[in-house]
Amino acid sequence: HIPQKISFKYLKYTLQDGITQVERRKGAIYKVSPYKLLINEGNYYLLGYGPAGNRKAPQIATYRVDRMKEVKLLNEPREGAEEFSKIDIESYTRRVFSMFGGERKRVSIRFRNHLLDTAIERFGTGKDVFYRPDGNEHFVVTADVKISDQFFAWVCGFGKRTKIINPPDVVEDMQQFLSGISEIYNN
Repeated sequence: HIPQKISFKYLKYTLQDGITQVERRKGAIYKVSPYKLLINEGNYYLLGYGPAGNRKAPQIATYRVDRMKEVKLLNEPREGAEEFSKIDIESYTRRVFSMFGGERKRVSIRFRNHLLDTAIERFGTGKDVFYRPDGNEHFVVTADVKISDQFFAWVCGFGKRTKIINPPDVVEDMQQFLSGISEIYNN
């Protein structure tokens, strides 16, 4: 039996009427070649070869299983075996699900609205995590975070689309982290 592709609709979160899920890309069908099931912090992820983000060209990507809807087996052979064979699963999962160590603090971070899925994947929707709209283009998440350079680097990965806004000592630590990086490029 030849491994086959699957199709599904992929859900994303929205802050309309509380946190709800809606179909991504207006209900477009994702066609993916499945390879491995991963688990991280109690969530299952499908590692597959298919469309990722806004890119049309297929690549190895992870899809949250609980956000996949109307999953169907397609009568099409699986693709991406060569790309998948090049992956070191251990380093891939470490990179995708980077663990942050450090002192736990209650932090508020403002994000642009299109990053809601990313924030929910990182912080979850538990009873200790709060999301609120902030104007028309942003939302704020308040959650417990382990403060570390890796956490600051994760925030930096979003460039100007996100900003730590509370508490003041973590904002100050972020400023020191950024000025330390800036320093090495100015010498």
